[in-house]
Amino acid sequence: MSIIAVGIGCFIAMSSTYDNLEYSRQSYYRLCQMADFSVELKKVPVGNLTTLTKIPGVINILPRIVFEVTAALEGVEKPVSGKAVSMPAHENASINRIVIKQGSYFTDQRQEEVILNDAFARAHNLRPGDRIQLILNNRLQDLLVVGTAISSEYVYLIGPGGLVPEPESYGVFYLKHSYMEDVFGFEGAANQILGQLAPEFQSPNRVRQVLDQLELNLDDYGVISKTPLAEQSSHWFLKSEIDGLKVSATILPTIFLIVAALALNLLMTRMAEQQRTVVGTFKALGYSNREMFLHFIQFGLLIGLAGGFLGVLIGYSLAGGLTAQYRQFFEFPSLTNQLYPRIILLGMLISIFFAVLGTFRGVRSVVRLSPAEAMRPKPPLRARRILLEKWRAFWNSLDFRWQLVLRDIFRNRTRTLGGVLSATVGAMLLLVTFSMYDGAFALLNFQYDKLLLSDIDIGFKDDRDYSAFYESQQISGVDFAEPLFQVGCTLKNGIHEKKVAISGILSDARLTIPRDTEGNRVIVPQTGILVTRKLADILQIKAGDSLQMIPVAGDRVQRRVPVMKIIDSYLGLTVYADFHYLNRLMGEANSLNSVQLKTKPQSAATRQIYRQLKQLPAIQSVNSIRDQKEKLQEVLIDQMVVMIVVVIVFSCLIFFGSILNASLISLSERQQEIATLRVLGYTPAEVGSIFLRESLCVNLPGILLGLPAGYWASKAINIAYDTELFRMPFTITTMSWIYTILLGILFTLISHWPVQKTIQNMNWLTALNVKE
Repeated sequence: MSIIAVGIGCFIAMSSTYDNLEYSRQSYYRLCQMADFSVELKKVPVGNLTTLTKIPGVINILPRIVFEVTAALEGVEKPVSGKAVSMPAHENASINRIVIKQGSYFTDQRQEEVILNDAFARAHNLRPGDRIQLILNNRLQDLLVVGTAISSEYVYLIGPGGLVPEPESYGVFYLKHSYMEDVFGFEGAANQILGQLAPEFQSPNRVRQVLDQLELNLDDYGVISKTPLAEQSSHWFLKSEIDGLKVSATILPTIFLIVAALALNLLMTRMAEQQRTVVGTFKALGYSNREMFLHFIQFGLLIGLAGGFLGVLIGYSLAGGLTAQYRQFFEFPSLTNQLYPRIILLGMLISIFFAVLGTFRGVRSVVRLSPAEAMRPKPPLRARRILLEKWRAFWNSLDFRWQLVLRDIFRNRTRTLGGVLSATVGAMLLLVTFSMYDGAFALLNFQYDKLLLSDIDIGFKDDRDYSAFYESQQISGVDFAEPLFQVGCTLKNGIHEKKVAISGILSDARLTIPRDTEGNRVIVPQTGILVTRKLADILQIKAGDSLQMIPVAGDRVQRRVPVMKIIDSYLGLTVYADFHYLNRLMGEANSLNSVQLKTKPQSAATRQIYRQLKQLPAIQSVNSIRDQKEKLQEVLIDQMVVMIVVVIVFSCLIFFGSILNASLISLSERQQEIATLRVLGYTPAEVGSIFLRESLCVNLPGILLGLPAGYWASKAINIAYDTELFRMPFTITTMSWIYTILLGILFTLISHWPVQKTIQNMNWLTALNVKE
């Protein structure tokens, strides 16, 4: 019952968490009127957008102004950046509305008002009535905070180059549209268009057709990019997590329920055999097979109901914990754990189905007997030699207790097979979990110890000449610096296309080092580009092919670039090019838009660097790679530790349930044998050692079989989680193998404890008087 309860608990927990997230997402999107697409442009007159709603499928559009900005906060050493987003002066945005958490919407009293995203405000202890300074269009503007808000557009808010939210470093600043028009010189203009589509145009192909038509209509205004909702950063992270829960809600419970069905099959077979004479008597009195079958199947029904009920309680509690974890990363107006009658009913039906399925075979074997045959006790098993007894030298070297153990194991093959399978599943779960832990930290170490070796990356608002690099080198506390020239573009190969950024690095770069999945450095070619395998698969290209490259900024003239190398990598759809080649390709001479810094590790030196960077108005963003790594480590450790503890508990229950079930069945069958051993002078500990040896002989092979099963299951999960954002390294450390084996043995020993207690409390004199 405990294994069924855990299986149903997993199903309820993951399905409920899935519904908690999915229903919150859907209601949040409806509340905020979430955009189905966005188009980023250089600058477009708002008056020229009225014809866009005539494009088939487009039912609503909203022009707005969006710019990356920096903030100056008192008492905050690290430069803070974010996104300035224009909003209507009154709370009537037709698309991507915001939900006020504190304070109010804009007032009519002044233009210089700002609404902060709530996580940023909490991280910096900012409240309505406080003031904040933003650098807007190279001018320092003093703004009054009138409120804090959240938006469905930024459920999962990450800054440029980030992987996890860092609200202390990156925020969203909502400003009046008229104010941003004045500050940025965008009177009557916008640089982003949000849009909504009719329901029949929501399929990926039709969305792409609409966006292509929009690009044609807006081509004169410098379309930088077009992003459907499916590719919007926040939505992509959220949907990936929700879809992962949906898969987990199927796989993990199924494993537990299959094991439970096997255990119940063994138990019910034994119970039915013990009552075969009763069955025969009732059948002789006229009871039909159907009536007897229904009588015995009620046991499975009761187990299913009890396991399902306990599973609902476990699942609801786990769902509450999982939902609370997600509240740390996703910003919703309300994300609460709820009971879903549909899920509870389905969980109960699944529990009953597997419980009844587990009892079916045992009941059927007895019910099929004729009354005369069933009324006789089951004849004893034929005392035939097992295979090992034919090896006389080996067999004679064993003591009496080992011979008892091996005979029982080989003569009860179904029970032995069930125990081996349960141990295999338990060990497999442990190894899969440990491998995920190993892969996550291998990815972290690959990214920050081999690929990105800088401590601080600074990004400029516009392309700068090489003098910006020399100035960065002169910052006090900087040991070494390298320039980067990054070009956002669309790469096309026929009908296949992808929006990416090409990173131009020096040929002898020391702070960004392209590497393959083996950790070997890959030399960037002097001409052409180097792309990752994932991007090559998306674009259907191979080394030696050429691509169309259309920059999202600048002249946007189409260029042809050869693909010189394809490498396997773990993160993103990275494209590398030689720094000087990329400059020549773009018609520039030693231009750069980012500089990587290697700094002194002392905190005082870092604070000094931050103070100097704050004085440079041309800087748009400052990313601490060191802080990113620490944040990711913190998130991974928190999540992984919780997951490992839960899986260890679940695996222990599998071992415990299967071992205890098999041992108690064996005890009931061998009471006279145990009592005889006690009469002969064997102590309870010595008798218990027989059952312990039997458990170890069954579970050790199961644990060893669980190792290759866990290996291949881990590999399958690794392949399944191959996304555009990242690919997990497939690695299992030596300690993971060792921990799996040791925990399996430990669980076996723990599971033997109640068996030993039963042996100690057994009345062996009564057992000797059992009538045949």
